[in-house]
Amino acid sequence: MKPDDRFDNTKKESKLSADELDMLRTRYEQLDDRSKIPPPTKKQRPKFVKLIKQNKIASVVGAIFILALIACIVLISVYAANFGSLKNKKDYTFFFGKQEIKQKYERIVIDNVLYVDMNRLAVYAELSVSGSSDTMKYIASDGQYIKFTNESEFAVINGAKVVIPAPAFVDTQKCIVPYSVISRAIESGISFETNDEERTVTITRQTYERDDIVYFKDVTFTTADFKVVTAIKDTSSVAYNYGVDVSKYLKYIDPADNSEYLMLVNPSNPLGKEYVPSALSKLPPRFTSIGEDYYLRECAAQALTAMLTDMPNYQVYVTSAYRDYSYQQSIFEQYVKKYTNMGYTREEAEAKVRLTSALPGTSEHQSGLCVDLITTDMTTLDNSFESTHAYKWLSENAYKYGFILRYPKDKTDITSYSYESWHYRFVGRDAAAKIHFSGLCLEEYLELI
Repeated sequence: MKPDDRFDNTKKESKLSADELDMLRTRYEQLDDRSKIPPPTKKQRPKFVKLIKQNKIASVVGAIFILALIACIVLISVYAANFGSLKNKKDYTFFFGKQEIKQKYERIVIDNVLYVDMNRLAVYAELSVSGSSDTMKYIASDGQYIKFTNESEFAVINGAKVVIPAPAFVDTQKCIVPYSVISRAIESGISFETNDEERTVTITRQTYERDDIVYFKDVTFTTADFKVVTAIKDTSSVAYNYGVDVSKYLKYIDPADNSEYLMLVNPSNPLGKEYVPSALSKLPPRFTSIGEDYYLRECAAQALTAMLTDMPNYQVYVTSAYRDYSYQQSIFEQYVKKYTNMGYTREEAEAKVRLTSALPGTSEHQSGLCVDLITTDMTTLDNSFESTHAYKWLSENAYKYGFILRYPKDKTDITSYSYESWHYRFVGRDAAAKIHFSGLCLEEYLELI
């Protein structure tokens, strides 16, 4: 190399020899202050960075290509996942006999539970239907039934409250119930078949032949595969023994249609201010307070007459029967005034009174179907009635005449009223017997029918 060549900047720098590299490395390692190391020259930068700077357009195109590739991979992954999901959400086809009904997956599968349209099933199976905005009851030809309440964890099958694994959904437009529930609840009359691969449900009426004629089997329901919470006991074998001839009273004691005598009157089911029961009948004076006229609906009045006639001479009489709205209002206000005079606030007084006396419109007395009974030995209407012979006799016999103890001792949380040993309500003999032997109160019984 010429002496002046080292000062010529136009010439390319020579590569360092091995000895020079060792000297430079040793110097680098001996430096205490690394900041004194001179920054790399442009020629020392990585070739990749220099390449990008020299080919900006190609770099942008490459970056776009890489991003597009990543986006495609993501889209393919999402599509694959959705494809698998869509495959699993294939719509269902229900066959009700020969009728084919298509059902969207999202409308008939809820929380991974398959549902069936009970109203379509009822039409196909010729079940009678009754109900309200949130409860539907499906009744077979022999009176067996199944009942569903919106979003309830229970169903009612032939008077038994059973646990179901998923709720039914009931409103004014529909009633869909878990397929597993209805397919297990129907014991005979209908067969069920599913094909999970094809997403089909086939529902078929069962038949039998007689004299070369094909008939449909009656639909029957069963609780066999369910956990029963509570149930109405079968009273078909109950023998109704009376101490007197009640033949002329039987049509009143056990009316052909007792549904009108099962009306529920309580804070949740009030009667209007103008409500007056039809066909009020005056009670015989011998069973009432001297100088007082008491009235009940005719069936209740006749059944009460038969019951008190059959009762031994326990000196029992009626101290209250039908009350109209205004009379109940005056009674309620008297009780409230009693407590406000004792220092309670109006709100506190009403809360105490409601346990023993109903707000106007919520009293059963306005229905004309109940009575308060007292003995001649009692000076006030209270639970001392429980210790009388009359109470013991009524506990064993009232159901025979269609009466029940309306507010039992252990049902206050359900009835909303304290125990009243003197308060008896007419519901008809069939219902009274079922309530008596099942240990239910009226609210519980009504829930099961």
